[in-house]
Amino acid sequence: MFFVSLFVIAPVIYVLTERSVPGSMLSRLNTWLPDDVAPSSRLIAFGVIGGLAVGFTPLSRPLRYLCTVVHELGHAFTVGILGGRPKKVTIALDASGLATFEYPGTWGRFRISVVSIAGYPAPAIAALAAIMATQSGHPQAWFAFSTATLSVAVLLLIRNFWGFAWTAVLIAGSYLLARHAPVAVIGTAVAAIGGFLAVQSMSHARNQFTIVRSNPSTFCDAVKIAELWRMNSKFVAFAHLIGVTGIAAFAVYMGTHPYIETILRS
Repeated sequence: MFFVSLFVIAPVIYVLTERSVPGSMLSRLNTWLPDDVAPSSRLIAFGVIGGLAVGFTPLSRPLRYLCTVVHELGHAFTVGILGGRPKKVTIALDASGLATFEYPGTWGRFRISVVSIAGYPAPAIAALAAIMATQSGHPQAWFAFSTATLSVAVLLLIRNFWGFAWTAVLIAGSYLLARHAPVAVIGTAVAAIGGFLAVQSMSHARNQFTIVRSNPSTFCDAVKIAELWRMNSKFVAFAHLIGVTGIAAFAVYMGTHPYIETILRS
């Protein structure tokens, strides 16, 4: 599972650090996706704002599982890259999720904590990476990469019926969109997914903080981390919320500021 996790995590780090695509890889991408270009800053901004808006409406209900899937895959792939073995991911009908895994007995609390921390920031990080990949001129490549990641999750990790069915439908819809939609539409859709994940990641982190504040003994990531380090679980949940909000806000800023600046100058 290490190499699968590396396949997922390495491109995300590559995009977030704004490294240019190596020439050989770029030529392959141009062969596979010859029309892959960045949409205008206006379309990206509209996509991000549209995704944010959907996150605040009832339309978010059938899509909220996406944030849960990304959250649980954040745990699973972090376990894999650190040398553990993710076993399965469960996505429940109420949009809750659970990633189960095994790790060596030699692991200390640091690596266990990293795995526990990884879930809530994962959707915000995915949002930022999606927006940055679109702006750098690779929306189709990022869309294909994201769809491939979900396909890997369905094949190797997601084992309950609802999680499998919902993710499979999402993969099928993504495939149809990639085959038939113009690149500008795909770029705008990727930006919209980024905006949606940004607002949903903040909502999920806020929910954890609310739950821990009312019942500090509830099983969740913040409580597990707090127990490992003998800290206050409310403080850990609040730190989670601040961190996720910071990443999500930066993602929204990255997606909208070029167009907003254009408006202000006009």
